[in-house]
Amino acid sequence: MLSAATAVLFLVILAQTAAMILNPNGRAGLDQIVAQAGVSAAQRPGILVLYEVTLILLSLLPAILHGVAFYGLVGRRRAGWIVAFLLSIGWSLLLVGIPFAILLWRRDTREAFGLS
Repeated sequence: MLSAATAVLFLVILAQTAAMILNPNGRAGLDQIVAQAGVSAAQRPGILVLYEVTLILLSLLPAILHGVAFYGLVGRRRAGWIVAFLLSIGWSLLLVGIPFAILLWRRDTREAFGLS
């Protein structure tokens, strides 16, 4: 359930990012941020596109991975367990997924997913 909630969270962030990029005022704000960073006017359109693509990918990729983990845990136990475990390791770098990684690593949890 945590993976599904996280996937929804990143989809909301993606929608907000897309709204900011599609709104002329949002694009002007991004252009101003890039200009304040010292990027010349000639380089600004390319840097702005790169910045926008990066923002979209940074919200889309986690949403996809968490969705795969959730549906995998529900439907395909082994694959879902592997994806969820790898995601929890990634989150543990941010000190968020450590309890979830410990839960997934426990012998009874692995046996429940047929991994013992």
